[in-house]
Amino acid sequence: MNRSRILLVTGVFPPGIGGMQNYYYNLAKHTKHEITVLAADYPGSSAFDLEQAFPIVRGEFLRGESVDLGRWGSLFRHVRRLLRREEPDVTLYGYVLIGFIGLLFHWFGGRRYIISTHGMDMLMFRRFPGLNQVVKLILRKADGVLTNSEYTRRLVLEYGVDSRRISIVNPGVESIYHKREPSPELIARHDLAGRYVLLTVGRLVTRKGHDRVIEALPAILKRIPNAVYMIVGDGPERERLERLAKEEGVADAVRFVGSVSGSERLNEYFNLASQFIMVARELKEGNAEGFGIVYLEAASACVPVIAGRSGGASEAVLDGVTGLLVDPESTGEIAKAVVRLRSDAPLRERLIRNGCRRAKTQFQHHVLAETFDMYIDQVCASPAKRRKPANKPEPAVGKIHS
Repeated sequence: MNRSRILLVTGVFPPGIGGMQNYYYNLAKHTKHEITVLAADYPGSSAFDLEQAFPIVRGEFLRGESVDLGRWGSLFRHVRRLLRREEPDVTLYGYVLIGFIGLLFHWFGGRRYIISTHGMDMLMFRRFPGLNQVVKLILRKADGVLTNSEYTRRLVLEYGVDSRRISIVNPGVESIYHKREPSPELIARHDLAGRYVLLTVGRLVTRKGHDRVIEALPAILKRIPNAVYMIVGDGPERERLERLAKEEGVADAVRFVGSVSGSERLNEYFNLASQFIMVARELKEGNAEGFGIVYLEAASACVPVIAGRSGGASEAVLDGVTGLLVDPESTGEIAKAVVRLRSDAPLRERLIRNGCRRAKTQFQHHVLAETFDMYIDQVCASPAKRRKPANKPEPAVGKIHS
């Protein structure tokens, strides 16, 4: 078995919570290759890192949940030190702009690098011509580009990247998600006895579509009077969404749960749900759902799914096969889909059966890791684009501090 050495450079990583954190963690956990992770420091990182089978180096790189480009110099120095110490065969950068570091070490040291992309990062810089040209250069010079969906792959192709250097590795589903009896404690806490529960799990940001579900609730309640909308997650939109629920006259039918930590606890919330709904939409400023692993997590827990027809959601949810897709801007279509799933038992059972089978076969982490490993083998087997020049040292920025 050929084993390559990988350096993964990512801002987001557990014990931080989120889809990208889980994505990179499971690549590191399940790959056959030797991997070292350079990630941002979180509360509880030390205890978490001790439990892992691969080395993790931490640094102060984040501002909120985003890489702080003001600390780019510190990140650069960490990467340089690890390149010299680990001598990896390839470096995987988990955010396109920090891939500029990979571009520099490619130019001045012949280092192979791969950029990992998630959809929104391929859209957000297009309004800024200068940054967009930098993104294009980073992508075109990379030895490979890893995408989380066909949707994201198409966005990368628009930058003129050779299709042969692009690979898709979807996010995976934790095995913890499964059907179980609803928690009496949670039913009592959220006053759900006898209620028909619609559930959304996700950060409270505009693209997730919580507002459209709230706006559709009056029509839903006319047909399903015992319906209640449970929102798990937190974020900058919470105050606006709470105000919207009052304006629509449905505040009594909306539950704001806040953040829930841990897959096992989240599975308990999935098992409260009669339906899972997240009508994500693409925003004008370049903001879209690149894939949406939460749809498959819900499906794995045997919950029927409704998704917005935008971004990569149509890959996570196969319309009429594993769930229903709706126009995320149409409250009428949203309400109609909810009522249809409530009233059409054969359809609901078929979607549950197909969705659960797909989540538990195609989207398990060990299956996806095989695709990732084959891609790493391909990149590392190709000749380096540029050998390290004898008269040009690797770029230096400041001093290195251990």
